[in-house]
Amino acid sequence: MQIAAFFDCVGWRIEKNPDSMRLINRKRGKNMKRIILPISLSLLAGSAIAENKEGQIVINPAISYIKFDNDRAPDEADGFGLGLEYRFGPNWAAEVAAFRNDGDQQTDLTQLKVDGLYYFTKGGTVQPYVGAGIGHAEFDSPYANLDGGETQLNLGGGLRFNFSEAWSARWDLRGIYGVDDNDTDMMTTLGISYAFGGESEPAPKQEAPAAVQTAPVDSDGDGVVDANDQCPGTAAGVAVDAKGCPLDSDGDGVTDDKDQCPDTEAGATVDAKGCVGEVQKVTVESIELKINFPTNSDVIQDQYEPELQQVAEFLNKHTDLNVEIEGHTDSQGAAAYNKMLSQKRADAVKKHLVSVHGIAADRITAVGYGEENPVASNDTAQGRKANRRVVAVMQKEVMK
Repeated sequence: MQIAAFFDCVGWRIEKNPDSMRLINRKRGKNMKRIILPISLSLLAGSAIAENKEGQIVINPAISYIKFDNDRAPDEADGFGLGLEYRFGPNWAAEVAAFRNDGDQQTDLTQLKVDGLYYFTKGGTVQPYVGAGIGHAEFDSPYANLDGGETQLNLGGGLRFNFSEAWSARWDLRGIYGVDDNDTDMMTTLGISYAFGGESEPAPKQEAPAAVQTAPVDSDGDGVVDANDQCPGTAAGVAVDAKGCPLDSDGDGVTDDKDQCPDTEAGATVDAKGCVGEVQKVTVESIELKINFPTNSDVIQDQYEPELQQVAEFLNKHTDLNVEIEGHTDSQGAAAYNKMLSQKRADAVKKHLVSVHGIAADRITAVGYGEENPVASNDTAQGRKANRRVVAVMQKEVMK
């Protein structure tokens, strides 16, 4: 018989008597090494491998051995079979299997069964499992009490030894209960399996490490971070606005930390300390305009345009300066009249600079001095001519 030949090749023999059957090891040490060593090497070669996959299909061919219940006429049977296993996930599977066993006393057995399997591990080199199922057995026997079919329930387990992702060996042991005859048989199988298809469980999602929150930098310690600070390097203790710049509460252009006169009136001119001081006009340049007016007239004749152009160019070049146009007369005539005439002549020059040369009116002051400030004697014609003059005085306002 096939199973007897298998045990004989590994150093065991089957001894049978009417009441029992037992295996006797004839060459325990030598032959056990012969089979254990290759199996051990195979397991080591594939020790980092197999993983049960959802949707995977496993083909399970095997040789089988059955020890029948003592109530049955045959004692044992051996044979072969084929199973088709489908895995629902890393632990659960179902298998459909068929076996053909040749028994002693001319009794043969054909089995068809459906099992559920549970693997205790999702993969690895060795996977223990348990199984249970239902099936049908058909006996072919010359004995009337054995010939025919019966429904069978089975329960047991086994070990799967994985060599690679695809190849493995399986050993299975089942107790089989014959529902119709109330008999219990023992069946063991050993085979090589091939697995294919299926999808591995998705790898656990790696959560991205939490971003490290870096504290914002405020180098000058004014309460406004550097990224928003438009006035870096503020002195310690100075009050600042949202932009990190020192406060100027009264808007006089002097920051609060330097302002010795807080709450200055809006629009007031202040000194570097933020205080209102006396504004003094300092003469920077004086240009005498060689403009002669006809007697008792304030009309500027065209021939004097170059004189006025000179003043306009100077003012455009020095935009921080203002100009005072001074009108002067000689002493002939009434003093009041002379002062009025000198004012009209100064106003005429201012009007010309504004309308013709575009100088801002607020930069020009026109003052008529009359005969008050002579530069020559009014006793001579030459002296009186020198006193009838217009002077452009360039001034700059400074805080005293």
